[in-house]
Amino acid sequence: MLDVSRHFIPKEDVKRHIDLLAFHKLNILHWHLTDDQGWRIEIKKYPKLTTVGGYRKKTIVGYMWDNPTEWNTKRYGGFYTQEDIKEVVAYAKKRFVEIIPEIEMPGHSVAALTAYPEYSCTGGPFEVEGRWGVFNDIYCTKESTFTFMQDILDEVVELFPSSYIHLGGDEAPRIRWKNCVHCQERMKQEHLTKEAELQTYFINRIENYLNTKGKKIIGWDEILEGGILQRATVMSWRGEKGGIHAAKAGYDVIMSPNIYMYFNCLQSKVNEKKIGNPNRVITLEKVYNYHPVPEVLSADEAKHIKGVQANLWTEYMSALDEMEYMLYPRVAALSEVAWSKKENKDYGRFCTRLESIRRHYDVLGVDYCKKISNE
Repeated sequence: MLDVSRHFIPKEDVKRHIDLLAFHKLNILHWHLTDDQGWRIEIKKYPKLTTVGGYRKKTIVGYMWDNPTEWNTKRYGGFYTQEDIKEVVAYAKKRFVEIIPEIEMPGHSVAALTAYPEYSCTGGPFEVEGRWGVFNDIYCTKESTFTFMQDILDEVVELFPSSYIHLGGDEAPRIRWKNCVHCQERMKQEHLTKEAELQTYFINRIENYLNTKGKKIIGWDEILEGGILQRATVMSWRGEKGGIHAAKAGYDVIMSPNIYMYFNCLQSKVNEKKIGNPNRVITLEKVYNYHPVPEVLSADEAKHIKGVQANLWTEYMSALDEMEYMLYPRVAALSEVAWSKKENKDYGRFCTRLESIRRHYDVLGVDYCKKISNE
């Protein structure tokens, strides 16, 4: 997963990521295109999503928990035109890489609500976030919001031939819904007893709409919190618990636990470039030794584990070379996690093979992390 909302990169850099995915025999790029800090995909019916929501007035300097907070007050942003999207999708297809877009809902939506505050619970005004974190303002569940989301998705599905659309669904505080007359009325209409169920209603309704377009949905594991979903695929990021629960309940699952597969965390305690999240070290060996099919699952339940994914959240990296430094060589380990049988894996043999991969990295000009020990 490539996050271009926190820090935008041009389409040529996205192509570079795709080339390196193909080199490692990875076949899916999950493209995180919208979030609180920027809306990155042109929607012709709602041009302000990019002209307003695609730019922020300031960006936090340093880590989000630093006190006092420092700011870079330079206007920052960017977006991909629909022609850019088509070009990147076609480029990926030639390299046998499928692109799955993510359009976040109902949370992580401040950039969109800055452009169109009428789809919030409070009416705004809002400002595209320059901080990282979780924010209380999310999409309202009034009828006009669903029209808005459906109009957006109408354009998205035409750009991406993938059978999946990722709807996000994570980190959506429900405090605004508790105090919103529209949302409380919606709960009465649908006989819902808690706001978590309202989120399930939201996701199910969008899923029904996308099903009419021939698309299936993926959501982060929070989409399970409000009760029974329909046919969604669950992406388990808060450890493995959500994925295990989903697989046992009969849902397809993609394992992406943050303790193994968050490549925005450091590869080594030696943080030479001062980038990435310093609160967790996920070494090359830890990535390699991860097995995405939990042993607690029966053989039938294990069939629902459809794959494994690593995520590159870009709060603390802004350029291609920084992203590559965080990704490689861990992506080589990810590839073996994805394709190798558990009984055939051996970290020592992998490290021997990695010497050849490193020579390729050098020729390709990949700015990879060379400190790969557990220190």
